[in-house]
Amino acid sequence: MPLLIAAMALASCHKQTFDERVMEDVNHFNEKEAPKQIDLYTSFDSMRYEKETQTVSYFYTISGDADSEELFASKEIEMELLKNLRNSIQLKPHKEHGMQFHYRYISNEHGTPLLDVTFTPDDYK
Repeated sequence: MPLLIAAMALASCHKQTFDERVMEDVNHFNEKEAPKQIDLYTSFDSMRYEKETQTVSYFYTISGDADSEELFASKEIEMELLKNLRNSIQLKPHKEHGMQFHYRYISNEHGTPLLDVTFTPDDYK
């Protein structure tokens, strides 16, 4: 019995690593909130975290009038994503940790990628 109590005490003292916190947040979103309709055209489908590369991936589906290869072919959306990433207070700890951020937008009509981009610390600093 004393061994069990000691093990429980040690477990309760365990501090989560940064990777564990990120993974917990990703799992929470995927289990409790996904998919989430962002606007009329955009569904936030899921997230993934790759510990080895320290990359958070965001997966979206685009539908309706925004489901256009021409729209996503310009660099405007990519530059807007980078601007939002640079200005994000919520992601500040992740950026300070040097994480990469991957965004993938898929066409609802064709199932093909409209945009697939990864930002590294060099991009968002």
